[in-house]
Amino acid sequence: MTLFGVSALLTGVTSLGMGVFVYFNGRNKKLNAIWLGVTSGAAIWGFGSLVATQISDYGLSMLWWKFAYVGVILTPVFFFHFICIFLEYNLKMLIRITYLLAAVFAIFNIFFEKLFLGGINFVFESLYWFGPPGIVYNFFYVLFYLLLNLFSYYLLFRKMRTSSGLERTQMLYFIVGSGVGWLGSEGCFPIGWNLNVYPITNFLVVLYPIILGYAIVRHQLMDITVIVKKTLVFAGLFAASFGVFVSFAYLGAAVFENIVNNRWIALIPSVFVIVLILRPLENFLVNATDKFLFQKKYDYRELLRTFSNEVLAVLDLNTLVNITVNKLVEVVKLENAALLLYDKGKEKFRMVSSGGPEATEYILDVGEGFIRDIQKSGRYVLRENPDRKNDLSEDIKQKFDELKAEVLIPLTHRDELVGVLSLGKKKSDEEFTQDDIAILLPLAKTLSIAITNAQLIEELSVAHAQSAQREKMAVIGTLSAGINHEICNPLGIARGQCEMFLLNLKDGIYKNKTHEELIEKAQEIMQKVIHETDRATVITRKLSSFAKPAKGLTEGDVHVGDELNEVVGLVEHDLKLDNIRVISKIAKDTHPISADRKQLQEIFFNIVRNAAQSIEGKGTITVSALNSGSSVYVDIKDDGIGMNKEHMSQIFNPFFTTKEPGQGTGLGLFIVKQIVEKNNGHISVDSEPGKGTVFHLVFDAHKGSKNEEAKNIDDR
Repeated sequence: MTLFGVSALLTGVTSLGMGVFVYFNGRNKKLNAIWLGVTSGAAIWGFGSLVATQISDYGLSMLWWKFAYVGVILTPVFFFHFICIFLEYNLKMLIRITYLLAAVFAIFNIFFEKLFLGGINFVFESLYWFGPPGIVYNFFYVLFYLLLNLFSYYLLFRKMRTSSGLERTQMLYFIVGSGVGWLGSEGCFPIGWNLNVYPITNFLVVLYPIILGYAIVRHQLMDITVIVKKTLVFAGLFAASFGVFVSFAYLGAAVFENIVNNRWIALIPSVFVIVLILRPLENFLVNATDKFLFQKKYDYRELLRTFSNEVLAVLDLNTLVNITVNKLVEVVKLENAALLLYDKGKEKFRMVSSGGPEATEYILDVGEGFIRDIQKSGRYVLRENPDRKNDLSEDIKQKFDELKAEVLIPLTHRDELVGVLSLGKKKSDEEFTQDDIAILLPLAKTLSIAITNAQLIEELSVAHAQSAQREKMAVIGTLSAGINHEICNPLGIARGQCEMFLLNLKDGIYKNKTHEELIEKAQEIMQKVIHETDRATVITRKLSSFAKPAKGLTEGDVHVGDELNEVVGLVEHDLKLDNIRVISKIAKDTHPISADRKQLQEIFFNIVRNAAQSIEGKGTITVSALNSGSSVYVDIKDDGIGMNKEHMSQIFNPFFTTKEPGQGTGLGLFIVKQIVEKNNGHISVDSEPGKGTVFHLVFDAHKGSKNEEAKNIDDR
């Protein structure tokens, strides 16, 4: 066999092996199927060119060259299609055109050999090579093979420029691996044009599946690590066995054949040696791939450090579960992992996060035997446990299969099952050991506490938001009478004007008026109707705007005075009905502040409402706002019943209230304080029994403000 023949054989074996194993690891995935097309094209070139270069019969050699070039024609098309899906580019029409062109060139290759491959020549005194090629071949090489490959690499480079981290590393390996393969194939073209260049670069084509295999193993490219390991072991066994067989066949022919005078008996030592070295060689290759590619033993210290620094410090539940699963997959080098948490409302265990290629939605009922068993025992469950006396029940086996798990660890807190941690196979094919369990169980216990804390924080946040909205809606309820009056008044006036016009028209009062006078009268009435409906519209818009929850959007040009006037305008009529007068002392040129406009209204509304509720009978509420230095000061003062020092020290505590049971939640001022501080403000209170209460609010002026300080209009 020639040197090129060896490279062609290795190209065919490694490419086909890689493609088949990838495909059968995910035969339902389109990406895997197209990858099989890419590697099959390279394999067809390898096997076809191997046979074509070794036989001297013109017809058979041309037939095998045609077969080889089917692979050459298809490879760039499949590669381009693979790149589009891998990088998520939507180029369906261009993909269809490339497949159509490939079909056209394949027809010329098979049926019009003179226009495509030309003829057969004996080159380098060892190879039967095609050429010189025909005119269609030249178009194929320049306008199809070269351009399509270059465009594919352009897409890869463009994606790599916008990617980072693991994704960028994957792109880099993909570019290098496929680029080496492409450059290796380029060295096989010059001979066709009678250029004296031996196709030694064909060995580079062998490297392309090896480099991509390394990237798949080390950097999770296409998530097929275990399959690639088996591919590499298989390729190593094949190459070693082939080398041993060829070596001993040569020795046998030189030595034993002269003794036994039988070629087949002379091969027996070769077979015997292969049988002896096969198992040790396989073990060596497995250990080598584990050591240099998979790093079989993960670092326990890295796992502890990762959980301590990156996982357990997270308070947001969604972030916590996602980072937990991702870090376990990354650090322990798992094929997949999942986290199921108990949903109290639905009484189910729901998969809240999953990692790996087999990630799917999954739900477990509380009443399932699997949950009862794992909750009762409180222990982890291994799929394969040599110390277990009895096999797993069929129910638990089914759950292991559905979750694709190797070990299930219950997450318990105070004897309650809060979740289940599912860990899939290790990428090294190694089973979970007692050392693994010894490190994972304490982490699971700590994770249970972190999850419980995150859930409590989430529930408290929801409760705060709901309580704040309930407080606001309660306020709106108290305004309904006043709002009804404000809306019905203008609408009643508008209706009355229209009815009067129609009655006068019917009774003939306008019979002596000219057409122009009637139009003028109708226009006058319509102007009044528009004015009154605008009044009603403004009031309803204010109420609707106030009722909507705040979105937490900070603006840098919020004027405290404008928001105070907005709130006073909304409540003033209702307060008048309760004999409460509102005095406004708001400076016109208060500095703008950075705050959420709606949250600021919510603050003022709650304080004004509390002031009104503290007044028994007739009273006054005074609102004032002014600038002082780089701050804006707001006072909301009432002449109500006031409060003692003990109550004043607790007024901002949650659930503290001096109202009768059922009259208040005790969360209004607590929420007000939270919102004030969230908007970079400060709130305090002064009060004396029988003398009223004043709330002091201070906000930092927006840094971009250039307003001059307004005159102090009220002694503080």
